[in-house]
Amino acid sequence: MTGNRRLWPAAMVSLAVLALVAIAALPAEHWETDFLSFYAGARLAGSGALYSVRAVQAIEAPLERHPEEVRAYIRPPFYAALSWPLGKLPYRTALVIWQLVNVAALGRFIWLWSPRAFSFPLCCFCFPVWMSLVLGQDMPFFLLLTATAVYLLARHRDFAAGVVIAFCGVKFHLFLLLPVVIVARRMWRFGFGLAAGGAALLAASFAVGGWEWPRQYYELVRLNERYQASQSYMPNLNGLFHAAPHAAVWIGLCSAAVVGATWWAARRASPAAAVAIMLCGGVVISPHAFLYDLGLLLPFLLDEDRTPGRALMLSAVAGAAALALTVPAVAFLGQLAIAGLFGAAVWETRAARDGLGVTAAPAWEMG
Repeated sequence: MTGNRRLWPAAMVSLAVLALVAIAALPAEHWETDFLSFYAGARLAGSGALYSVRAVQAIEAPLERHPEEVRAYIRPPFYAALSWPLGKLPYRTALVIWQLVNVAALGRFIWLWSPRAFSFPLCCFCFPVWMSLVLGQDMPFFLLLTATAVYLLARHRDFAAGVVIAFCGVKFHLFLLLPVVIVARRMWRFGFGLAAGGAALLAASFAVGGWEWPRQYYELVRLNERYQASQSYMPNLNGLFHAAPHAAVWIGLCSAAVVGATWWAARRASPAAAVAIMLCGGVVISPHAFLYDLGLLLPFLLDEDRTPGRALMLSAVAGAAALALTVPAVAFLGQLAIAGLFGAAVWETRAARDGLGVTAAPAWEMG
């Protein structure tokens, strides 16, 4: 119980400050965060117009300072169905609830993955986490889903773990290396759970979005990418090489190296370590990633065996890389640093250590 008493002050203070920041940022942003697109999706779930720019704009225009701007809904239909209750609330009420739920998800992630006093301030004041909250994004949900899946794996509930992580299909482009880990470690029950969960969510998406939703979704994503033209700010290979001659070749070669390194590390690491490496590598090779997606590096930074000083040092590197990405002239330094952190994650598996990333029991079960 002594360990728990030490955890609670750090947890409560860190999360309270983060919740205050998450709410205080809303008026500063004139309440116009990326959640507005999720809110439009929640309102349009089951309408058949989920990927209609005109229908989304009709919902967003009264809430935008510049009504001509459109924040397209680029999530799968099942995500809109899960968000449906928020769409029944007034926008500002729904946004406050969204922010608080994100903070709670982050706290639960830390409690499952690295229940130590220093983990809470280190994680809660991580720059990508702040970016996610200020922009109304949902990155903490994917951290929680990942930690829950690893928690279940530690208890030999592999199928259930696969079903849980299937929900990360909302941002499947950041989990492209998950099949590599499954095959490398022969985690077949986990893979079956992932397939079963994915099939159920796909069926739900067709029920909510209709038979045409994959085509509509693909066309809208392509349009959104052309409109944003954001490759130079991406913290990965796509950002590093997008303007180079023969960019596709360089990205392909480096991505193949990341896949090979992930396979090598997954064969030697514990399941949790393999998942942490998968997340780092997924960010590096993803065709679409932003600053707030760097929150997926936290499972590696919060290695259970890592000392507070080493965790702080690695987090400082990640923070400096994130800041570099905000300055176009030196963005390449941030992109190289993120690739270097993936390399560090792979290198640390050379000793094939056990027990990385999650305790044998959650903090509230420990005596």
